[in-house]
Amino acid sequence: MSERFTDIEAALAAGGWQLYYDISPLFEEHWTGIPVAAAGLARALLQRLPRQVRFFYEHHRVATAAVADALARSSGVFLLRDFFRGTAQDGRLPPLDTRRHTIGLYPSVKRVTQIFPIECSLYHDLSTLITPHFHVIENIRHHQKGLVDDLRTNALTFGVSQATVDDLKAYLGAPEDRVFVAYNGVSWPDWYEVQAPNMPVPFGGDPYFLVLSTREPRKNIGCVFELLALFPEILETTRVVIAGRAGWLLETQSPPAVLEKALADGRIVFPGFVSDFDKFLLLRGAEATIYPSFFEGFGLPVLESLSAGTPVIASFSSSLPEIGREACLYFDPFSTESLYRVVREVQENPPKRRPEFIARAREITARFSWDNMLLQIMAPLVAYLGTLPAHETPRAGDAARRTG
Repeated sequence: MSERFTDIEAALAAGGWQLYYDISPLFEEHWTGIPVAAAGLARALLQRLPRQVRFFYEHHRVATAAVADALARSSGVFLLRDFFRGTAQDGRLPPLDTRRHTIGLYPSVKRVTQIFPIECSLYHDLSTLITPHFHVIENIRHHQKGLVDDLRTNALTFGVSQATVDDLKAYLGAPEDRVFVAYNGVSWPDWYEVQAPNMPVPFGGDPYFLVLSTREPRKNIGCVFELLALFPEILETTRVVIAGRAGWLLETQSPPAVLEKALADGRIVFPGFVSDFDKFLLLRGAEATIYPSFFEGFGLPVLESLSAGTPVIASFSSSLPEIGREACLYFDPFSTESLYRVVREVQENPPKRRPEFIARAREITARFSWDNMLLQIMAPLVAYLGTLPAHETPRAGDAARRTG
C-alpha cells in the first residue's frame, strides 16, 4: 500500500498540486460520527501525504501542529479555542492568483465554496432530505443549504457507502462519472488492546447489550425501550447500556414510566457520552451491540463493534447490510417482535463464543481502514487531475463549470 501512496505523492508533486483539508468538523469537543470520520482521514493524510497536505478553515490556514494535537487528544476543544484566539492560525489562504494548483478536500458540508480551483467533498448521508421528519428545522437548514451547491461546485464527489452514492444519484442527480464510494475506516490505538485486560470488567462481568448512538429520532432507540417494556424478562439476565450524547427531540427517545424500576435497579444504564477508550471497553465487553437505526449513510458503530469482536444486532435498513454483511444479525426496525427474536437468539446461542463469527468479523473489518478511504479518494482524484490540459491552470469554480 505504501507504494501506491508514493505514486500518488509523486503525481501531486509533479503537477505542483497542494491539497488543503477542511478541519471544521474537528472543532467539536466530543467526536462522534462525522468528526470521527474526519479525524480518521486527517490522520491518514498526515501519515501518508505529509508533504502534500495543509489544513484550513474557511479562508484561513490552520497550523499542522494544532491539528496533530487535536488528533492526539481525540477532541477539538483546544483546536477551537486556539484557532479563534489566533494561535492555531497559519495565515490566510494564498491569494487567488497563486492558488491555481490547489485542491480543497471537505470531509463534510462546505462552509465556503469555490475558493479552490478543484474541490471535492464527502457526503455521509442525505437523511435531512430523505427523512426530514427525524430532524429539527435547524439541522435541515444547515445541511440542505449545501446539498446541491456542494455537489455543483465539486470536481469529484464521494459518498461513504454505495447506498449514499446511489442516493446522491437518485435524489441530487450526481453525474455517474464524478461520484465515487469512499468507505469510512476503523482503528483503535494499539495501547487499547494492551491496557484493556488491566481495566475493571464493565458491570462486574454481568452480561449486557450495548446501544451506542446519539439519542435522536433517526436512531430508533424507542424501539429498544418498547422491546424492554413488552419483554421485561430480557432484563432478568442481561443489562442494557445506552451510551452516547443527547441529541434532539429527546422526548421521543426517553424510556417510558414502566421502565423506571429497571432504571433504578441499574438494569438499564445511561452512561452518556463516553471517551474513545471507554467506548472500546464497552464494545469489547458487550454480548452484542444493538443498532436499531432507521436510516444510515454508513453506521460507524456497526464497524466499531465488529472490530472489537462483538456481534451486532442491526436494522435491515439503508447502508447497514452493506457494511455489516453476514456478520450482523438483522431485524425489521419497525417490528419490536422482529428485534425480540434476534435478541433471544443471541442470548441463547451467543455468536461471540463461536470462532467462525470472530474470523468473519475480522475479515469484514479488515476491508475498512482510513488508508483505504484515502486511497479511494486520491486514486480517482489523481486520475482526474491527469485529464486536465497541461497548459491549463484552472481557476476557482472552473472544475464545477466543466462538470456541468
